[in-house]
Amino acid sequence: MQAALHVCAATVASETSMTMLGFGGSGACSAQSAVLSLAPGGRTTCINSLTTSARISNLLFSDYGMGLTSYRYNVGGGGVNVSNPVRAPETFYVSNGTYDWDADASGRYFALLPITMFVNSAPAAMTLEHASCGSSFANGTGDWYGGYVADVLEHFLVDEGLSKISYISPMNEPDNNFGPSPCGQEGLETRGDDHWSVQRLVDRGLEAKIGILADESSSLSRAKSEYADWLPEVIDMVAHLVHHTYDFPTDESYSSYAADVAERFPEKTTWMSEVCCSLGEANGNGRGWSGGYDPTIANALMWSGMVYQCILVAGEAHYDFWTLVSNGIGCDPLDDPTCTTTANADDCSLRAHDLQDGVIYYDDDYATNGNYELYLTKHFWAYKHFGNFVKPGSPLYPITNFESAMTNKGVFVLISKPLGSVRG
Repeated sequence: MQAALHVCAATVASETSMTMLGFGGSGACSAQSAVLSLAPGGRTTCINSLTTSARISNLLFSDYGMGLTSYRYNVGGGGVNVSNPVRAPETFYVSNGTYDWDADASGRYFALLPITMFVNSAPAAMTLEHASCGSSFANGTGDWYGGYVADVLEHFLVDEGLSKISYISPMNEPDNNFGPSPCGQEGLETRGDDHWSVQRLVDRGLEAKIGILADESSSLSRAKSEYADWLPEVIDMVAHLVHHTYDFPTDESYSSYAADVAERFPEKTTWMSEVCCSLGEANGNGRGWSGGYDPTIANALMWSGMVYQCILVAGEAHYDFWTLVSNGIGCDPLDDPTCTTTANADDCSLRAHDLQDGVIYYDDDYATNGNYELYLTKHFWAYKHFGNFVKPGSPLYPITNFESAMTNKGVFVLISKPLGSVRG
């Protein structure tokens, strides 16, 4: 006997609530760079005879893939004292006023796409510990750093004519230096010095060409408590307030953050620009920072609920995931082909540290075993629904009277008018 279908009633408003700005993700920590190097000399994968780099681009940004509309490019600090080579991106900086613009060539492969530039650490010469992590600005270098960020941005905007650079975020997670050294990734604690880089960008007139983002705090709670330290000095200079959600907030705390920003900075909107690495359940229970790898639909649905939370609870029109491409499978797909589709818990004894920090994965041992395959998780297909059908400029329509019983089961509804033709 066929089970009866449950029909859910809802009321869709005729007036829009906001206009969406799109969905994207990060190529941070050289994850993209590592994969791009899988195909030196144009080596092809077994699928479609495309180079790995071209295949990644197609999977991420075409509507045959996820249809993402923005890309976060990490301006590297050089990786000094960073133990993980995947998270130690090259830097353009050579010395004060001298740059190597050919550095990080593979990481700049996607530079023709609409991008946000962001920085995890200043070059080591500007930090107290002369390292790309576990440190803070050396005395008097905050202004120096601001000039460096302006130089990099001005070079790509003016000298190379990359007109699709849309935003600059002068410091990613300024509340965390990711120490002690040696560190797992780049980081610089800059709280209180943030205004220097924003001011130097404005002094160069760059805010007239792109938007300046602030301040990428690692959690909503830190953002609320730390905005007063520096943000009022530059609030008129920034385009949007940008944060991460590594506190995995409840709806109540997210609403509180949104209300606080609306009261203190009523002219500014907020974005969610980074989160990853949770092994919660499909209905949203158990969300929180965790090691481990779960490519299944249950975890993808949990994450989709977090995307909906940003849009429906906080009214945020733009969403970015963390690294779009990752090596954190934590197993050997050549020894066990099922391991890429099977959840495994955090276990540092595994060949590669497993981490739910990507939507496309690659074999960590590609250089020695010749495995250039790319592995798509259910997160890829979940994010594809957002990227393919909610483009920049898509209007969002409020929904009322949706059955609360369905919401409690982790069912969410988003109504948006598609723009143009979408091929999935």
